[in-house]
Amino acid sequence: MKLQIRRNMMEEVEGLHNEYPYAFHHTDMRETTVPWHWHEALEFGYVVEGSLKISTTTQTLTLKKGEAYFTNSNALITVENVDACILDSHLFHPVFLGGHFKSVFETKYLNPVILNRDIDLLCFRSETDTQRALLGKLLQLSQLQAQPDVEFQTRSLLGEIWQLMLHIIQEADSSIYHAPKNQDRILTMMAFIQENYAEKLTLEQIADAAAISTRECLRCFRESIRQSPMDYLIEYRVQVAKKLLETTSLSITEIALRCGFNSNSYFTKIFRRSCGKTPNAYRKELQSLEKPVISLP
Repeated sequence: MKLQIRRNMMEEVEGLHNEYPYAFHHTDMRETTVPWHWHEALEFGYVVEGSLKISTTTQTLTLKKGEAYFTNSNALITVENVDACILDSHLFHPVFLGGHFKSVFETKYLNPVILNRDIDLLCFRSETDTQRALLGKLLQLSQLQAQPDVEFQTRSLLGEIWQLMLHIIQEADSSIYHAPKNQDRILTMMAFIQENYAEKLTLEQIADAAAISTRECLRCFRESIRQSPMDYLIEYRVQVAKKLLETTSLSITEIALRCGFNSNSYFTKIFRRSCGKTPNAYRKELQSLEKPVISLP
């Protein structure tokens, strides 16, 4: 499974449609890169094998087999494989459980979580009976997806999981909350970078996008995503370049220029440092994997 990332780094969740706003992904994290991104969907993730590291702008958690996490709508996150991780992800739009606008399900049960700026990431580790019940139902939800015609059962089971999470939040003390104080600023500056990455950007321009000083800009990035603004800019340019290498026949030089690199040699140097291979080698490797289907007589 590959994430489809829009230009503003909002993930387009594969398989999530208006007629059925739920998607299930069974992912080998060794084969997937998940950069900093956000999506409107709510997400429960269950670690089937191995372990992973998940980070928001406020915390970093390592989860192992049998543990799970919840990420809130529009939370800025990144996920990284730690040890041969296999991850089951359940992503759904709030309307999947909330139904129509201003329903009792939305106002009484969903909004207290979705609109709570102090909740961006929760984890579940079998520490209480309620957590163990939630983990069991997440595993059951994954197993259910192998069967046909399970839309009603999926929504019903996901509703039970949501209620268990509400109990967990009520049972927990205040340490479960981590207010994302810098999130509005960091999202504004990241969106500015993503819209203008092809230009020759300066630290001052990035800071101006959020109407803050360069010093505050540096602090915000380091405290939120543990990177400098310029490091993030370079990382984003490389991500765009990889997409162009995968989906177009543009020359390496043209891709370098489109991604804001002022020379082919500098682009190659940065790309090799990030990906462990040159852009040309990366493209050839992709092409070798796309072997034509041979029809046997």
